[in-house]
Amino acid sequence: MEKNNIPAESRQKAIDYKKNIAGKFMLVEGAKIKSRVDGSDFCVTRKIDGHLQCLFYQDGTAYMLNSGGNQIADDLRCIHAFAESMQQAGVSSVVVAAELFMPKQGGRPRCADVKRALADPAQRNELRLAPFDILEVNDEPWKADHYKYTHAQLCKWFQGDDVIPVDMMTAESLEEVQTIYDEWVECQGAEGLVIHSDSHIICKVKPRHTIDAAIVGYTTGDKGVRDLMMAVRREDGLFQVFAVGSGGLSDEARLCLLNRLSQQHVESQYILSDSRGIAYQMVKPEIVFELSVIELVAKGNDDKVRTNALLTFDEEKGWLMNGMTPGVSAFGLVFEREREDKSPTPSDIRISQLTDLCPFEEQQATMGKLEKSQLLERRVFRKISGDKIMLHKFLIWKTNKERTGRYPAYIFFHTDYSSGRKDILKRDMSYSSDEQQIRSILASEMESNIKKGWEEVA
Repeated sequence: MEKNNIPAESRQKAIDYKKNIAGKFMLVEGAKIKSRVDGSDFCVTRKIDGHLQCLFYQDGTAYMLNSGGNQIADDLRCIHAFAESMQQAGVSSVVVAAELFMPKQGGRPRCADVKRALADPAQRNELRLAPFDILEVNDEPWKADHYKYTHAQLCKWFQGDDVIPVDMMTAESLEEVQTIYDEWVECQGAEGLVIHSDSHIICKVKPRHTIDAAIVGYTTGDKGVRDLMMAVRREDGLFQVFAVGSGGLSDEARLCLLNRLSQQHVESQYILSDSRGIAYQMVKPEIVFELSVIELVAKGNDDKVRTNALLTFDEEKGWLMNGMTPGVSAFGLVFEREREDKSPTPSDIRISQLTDLCPFEEQQATMGKLEKSQLLERRVFRKISGDKIMLHKFLIWKTNKERTGRYPAYIFFHTDYSSGRKDILKRDMSYSSDEQQIRSILASEMESNIKKGWEEVA
């Protein structure tokens, strides 16, 4: 079906499925299955590292939409096979959730393989669909008392090579679930498991992965350090911020880190606030920690590309902003130990630690013209002393371009002019994703620079 003919209702169903169902599976570490998973009568499915899709079939026509409600392909052999299976089953309409994946000899499928195959005419028809859920049948919501009935229906419909329901095994106890995990994930290298039970809480189970990263900022709490900002490093030397948190740190470690980091403060153009609205204090990138994560995500439930800040560290100027870039968010973050044997070099805290686990999405092209920036605040002050003229100009801009992933949401700009100074013109910029934070920066700069004798002129 042509993109322009796809019903808006179908697009919304695809978006809502990821946001309201698949995106709300409970994340569980593989080593904690017995303590975190409840219920009985378990159905365990193999998690496939592919692209989530919703397949729609209506009276002989089939099409596929991703979790953003967009059609990425309409001429794949697996889509035609899906339509043929529905025709043979005598179903007039159906909506099915599936993973689009690329089979791989001697290893598990990877989501990056799907992107490469879609771009290569010679590989496109090698792509497969792995259905795992049913949303609607004959324009009615699909209802099943237990997932085993859903999987049984999928197996009844799809028996070919191009459309293959996800592997499933049943288990009567958590010990049996753990055995399946050990076999599929630990031995065979599967991405993870999805566990269904009579409790109706769906669990996504993955192994924990370790990453070495540098501390680049922190906030404080009652017991010392509250949260740490962590970054890896690209081959070009830029630091990429990808995670904040402090899970796993003892009270003693929090206090010790506070004492050390308080001696490493530096200035920063990049401003990030924690959940309380308090800005992270940026520090020299000297301390490397080994972190562990359960999951890295390159796209949110809204299908928007996750972006990370790119920073340069300058010994004199501190942290300088280099824009935003496609990246990841980290879930299940735990601080394991300090790596005193490592330093914050592109080899010791290499970015490939992230991309090997979760390839970054490509930067989405901006459609049409960029939104115009909006000037939120403009304050200009003048002071004249003899033949010396001094000016301070403060600006706050709302870029309206943050969704592109290339621009911050707010920019503070300060111009300092003094006719009698060797360095006549000085400029300074700061960036933030929060309007309250950027206005706090303005207030602080005005308090520091505008004293007695200054006159506001604009």
